[in-house]
Amino acid sequence: MSWLQRLGDGMRRHARLIRAVQWAVVLIYAVLLVLPALLPLPDSQARLVNNLTLLAQFIFWGLWWPFVLLSMVLFGRLWCGVLCPEGSLSEWASQHGRGLGIPRWVRWGGWPTLGFCLTTLYGQLISVYDYAQAALLILGGSTLAAVITGLLFVRGKRVWCRYLCPVSGVFALLARLAPVHFAVDEQRWKANDAPRLPLPNCAPLLDIRRLQGASECHACGRCSGQRGAVQLIARSCNQEILQAPHQQGSVWDARLLLFGVIGLAMGAFQWTVSPWFIALKQSLATWLVSHDWLWPLQDNAPWWLLTHYPQLNDSFSWLDGVCIVLYLGGSSLVLGGGCWLLLRLAARVA
Repeated sequence: MSWLQRLGDGMRRHARLIRAVQWAVVLIYAVLLVLPALLPLPDSQARLVNNLTLLAQFIFWGLWWPFVLLSMVLFGRLWCGVLCPEGSLSEWASQHGRGLGIPRWVRWGGWPTLGFCLTTLYGQLISVYDYAQAALLILGGSTLAAVITGLLFVRGKRVWCRYLCPVSGVFALLARLAPVHFAVDEQRWKANDAPRLPLPNCAPLLDIRRLQGASECHACGRCSGQRGAVQLIARSCNQEILQAPHQQGSVWDARLLLFGVIGLAMGAFQWTVSPWFIALKQSLATWLVSHDWLWPLQDNAPWWLLTHYPQLNDSFSWLDGVCIVLYLGGSSLVLGGGCWLLLRLAARVA
């Protein structure tokens, strides 16, 4: 038995310890998310070493989330199955909820793509990386939605994580590069002499027997050793990319990668320094002034709609908001559409 297989089996045996770690992460998550929003805004002299708000924001955005993304590439969706606070809270809530069936509209494959795009766009409008209130609104709202979903649908499961989480699509894409995953031998599963273990609770509602790859598996280890057919193994980093079978959600995965991760996210990273954005804003402002429409130039929107922190001289006008939406939408269409055309051309040539 390899050390990876022993590690996977150990995750199953020590499920109670993993639950304790999950609740510890929930506590840390709540502190990093809520505490900075309750403190005064840091002034211009504030630094990481003397301001708790800046320190918490650096830990959250500078260390926490980069680690989460890196962990997907290194270990698959271990974060989802073992550490994610939203998943833990959603599963806990589902154990005490109504246990309803999952409606067909919830199972629509486009929710992760749509959620990622809308969350990214809204985050830019309210400066989610710069202000604790904005982070609490977006991430806290997502956590609240995860809990409500758990209270409504299927006892003991993570319906939110499977169908609705805004970042699950991105995590699934990154997890395909992981050098380890829980492999399932379907023939061994069907064998009459396969050792019997209590049926595990697969929280993301996967068909374990037919599981292939790491993109959907949350790597929680609950099924490790099941019927002697499930084990944690090493693999080539390109295996799931080159050999993965066609799946129903693969079209949405491609749309998320091209129009969301490449198109929209690239625009979100560079619109603040883009000369095209400045030119667009100046052109629209000139047109508005020439037509005596001055109200879009005002910066009186609430902070939860557009960035509004006049005490720090940081407020978006209505025109800023429109330009951000237009620029990010255009970035998504131009970059994503361009990549899509190149892929179609490559496929045709091949």
